[in-house]
Amino acid sequence: MTRFNFDKETTREGTYSVQYEGTQGIFGKGGLEPFWIADMDIEAPDAIIDSIKRRLDNKIFGYTVWSNPEFFEPIKGWWKKRFNITLEDADINFAQSVLYAVGEAVRQNSSEGDGVILNAPTYNAFIKVFKGNNRKMEPSPLIRNEEGYFFDFEGFEALCKKEENKVFVHCNPHNPTGRVWTREENQKIKDICLANDVFIVSDEIHMDFVRPKESFSSMVELMEDKDPMIVVSGLGKTFNIASLPNSYFITKNQSVKKKINFAADNKYNINTANSLVLAAINAAYTECEEWVDELNEYVDGNLAYVEEYINTHLSDMMSFKKPDSTYLAWVSFEKSGFDEKEVHKALVDVGGIAVSPGYIYDFEESNHFRMNVASSRKRIEDGMKRIHKTFDHLKGTTD
Repeated sequence: MTRFNFDKETTREGTYSVQYEGTQGIFGKGGLEPFWIADMDIEAPDAIIDSIKRRLDNKIFGYTVWSNPEFFEPIKGWWKKRFNITLEDADINFAQSVLYAVGEAVRQNSSEGDGVILNAPTYNAFIKVFKGNNRKMEPSPLIRNEEGYFFDFEGFEALCKKEENKVFVHCNPHNPTGRVWTREENQKIKDICLANDVFIVSDEIHMDFVRPKESFSSMVELMEDKDPMIVVSGLGKTFNIASLPNSYFITKNQSVKKKINFAADNKYNINTANSLVLAAINAAYTECEEWVDELNEYVDGNLAYVEEYINTHLSDMMSFKKPDSTYLAWVSFEKSGFDEKEVHKALVDVGGIAVSPGYIYDFEESNHFRMNVASSRKRIEDGMKRIHKTFDHLKGTTD
């Protein structure tokens, strides 16, 4: 029996949600049902809301020290209980956002014009941030077959051996495919990078959406003193609090930690924490484990529904295999033979649905789209009907 109602629908009208108010600007049409950006149409857990309310009752929100037991202890407890990883206070550091920490690690360990290695496909914001910092993108394409996506270690090693490539940004687990990397794969990645003086940045923001949780392997497990590596995570995805700036990075290389902290404090002056975020972290990591477990079951059910719907109604046009992580469905329409631009125009104009086009995660045209399924089952059912309507229309134009 479940304790939490993830079928509940809560309006986001008037909250200036990017998922809703921002959709017209991105897709060029209003009134679309949005399934694109990676936040959830699911309320944050009551324990977090109650903790923030208690902090609000103080009515003073001055500068706040993040380096305190109520920051360190919940994070250490969460990692130990869920992943059996022991952290020390010195390993953990606050950051304003995952992408800030990732970007700063890249800036400090490469120069303008240097190469940053990324898997292809990859999280689209990586591409934006690194281009904005005048780094050269070096795609390391994943190998795809009927079983899923796999790491091309031979191609990856060849890229690491190029002197101009200074950093590898690892998405662990992988966005958008949902691939969960094994400990053996992570070890091989680390070995190749260290042998070629390539700095490792591992973005593990989706770590809490690995099913089962015991199959998640963090790069932290492989960290040793002075390793040129950081792992970045946060609570924004797991607990749906992305608009509260929060993140942390983990490293056992104290020189790396000091350099990032120095930049945050002296270069950007962003080394202070939001007092409400600290309240949220404490509650999330000490009171919400059962909520996360039930949420994962619910998300897994939504992904299973999408897989079954496609296999039953759209198997001649599309293919999808339920991933072992994230709440993102990476759906292929390769079998349809339709052009990507044609498909996405029809999804907007005919289906009235906004999903993320595959090309933004790749370095060339794609025959995929990414659909966020962290919503009520009712919304997912409606979304699949809209997709079905779209492909029925496309088929009708070619009959």
